[in-house]
Order: sequence, then structure tokens, then C-alpha cells
Amino acid sequence: MRNVVLGLMAAVLLGTVVPAAAQTLRFDDRGFTFRFGKDDRRGDVEGKRASCELYARISAVQADSNIRNRCGFRGPQWGTDVGPHFMWCRWASRSDIAREQQFRAQRLQDCFNRLGDFDDRR
Repeated sequence: MRNVVLGLMAAVLLGTVVPAAAQTLRFDDRGFTFRFGKDDRRGDVEGKRASCELYARISAVQADSNIRNRCGFRGPQWGTDVGPHFMWCRWASRSDIAREQQFRAQRLQDCFNRLGDFDDRR
């Protein structure tokens, strides 16, 4: 699962195509609508909405990986609900968004390193 998650994150961030794998990922948005509110000053910026939708989905996948691999990370940035991630992103700068994703990715990688690694070449 961790390779699929990391592959998905890399593909999304790099804009590449992910080859099909034996495992599947399901995004459960729980009916959340990725839209800005009427009073949101950035509500007319489609690029920001799309960026925040992507950020929220990746954040939820990272949080799910935290749970599945029993990494034990806690706090709002490790929530599996896309809504709060999207809402936070609306007002965050691009550098803060990238920093937050990198933070979670690094923490997950540290967790995966503690779990051990599987090497096909052995």
C-alpha cells in the first residue's frame, strides 16, 4: 500500500501517469463539495479551487496511510476527512501547502523506514 500511496503522490505532484497496480485506492469524499463559499474572496479563482481539491485528496490519502501502517501521527493535519484540508488550503500560500505535503510525506517515509523495506532484487 505504501508504494501505491507514494507513487500516487509522486504522480500527482509531477503530473505523470501511474501504472495500474493490483491494489486500488478509493477516495471517500463523504459527499464533500470542493467549492468556495459565497463570502470567500478567492471564490472566483478556479486554479486555487482545483489546487486545494488536489491538496485535500492527497492529504486524506496520506492520513489513511498513517492509519493503515499504524504510524501513530496525530493532529488536524492527519485527519482523513477532505473537508478540513480543503478549507485550510483556501487561505494558505502555495509555499505553505507544499511544505505541509512534504512534512506529511517525510513523516510517512520515516514510518515506512522503521517498518522495513521490501527489495525485489533480493
